Amino acid sequence: MRYGYARVSTDEQSLARQRSALALVGCDQVVEEVESGVKARRRLDGLLERLHDGDELIVSELDRLGRSTGEAVLLMDELIKRGVQLRVLALPSLDIATNDGRLIADILASLAAHERRRLRERQRQGIAAARSSGRHLGRPQKMNGQQVSEARARLAADEPIPVVARAYGVTPKTLRATLARLDERAAGPARRGP
Repeated sequence: MRYGYARVSTDEQSLARQRSALALVGCDQVVEEVESGVKARRRLDGLLERLHDGDELIVSELDRLGRSTGEAVLLMDELIKRGVQLRVLALPSLDIATNDGRLIADILASLAAHERRRLRERQRQGIAAARSSGRHLGRPQKMNGQQVSEARARLAADEPIPVVARAYGVTPKTLRATLARLDERAAGPARRGP
């Protein structure tokens, strides 16, 4: 079966141009979506689930399939593995059923892999810089330093853990875990035997 997929990012944009291009090539069914590339593309995901070996997916431009070339190329690779033909109307030479088209797809895949490696490296550098400047990474902490100090003082005064935890809007388990984690940090790295 021959499926078309058309997507625009906002309601102000029109699907008309993509719709007419897909109609000209004789799609049996066209799936349309108005969503930002940042959000989940529910209709595309549903269409991808329906595609089988021998089906053809047609889009007007490669960027309709993903937020980046890398994402589009990953999807293209998945389609190839499943035996689904991809046709990009704006890139007629990207016919992955031909050797030349497959070469272009392989080059795009290599560029996407390079892009992912560079992204991971920038991410690693950003995390290292954040750590070295003392910024907290991960989920926001449930209790700040002052609250922890107050909680310790209340517990030292024999207030029950559930009462103290409730006062700071956390569970007793979270309070215990927070105190234990801070105690571990204060103790420093554990020393191994001689």
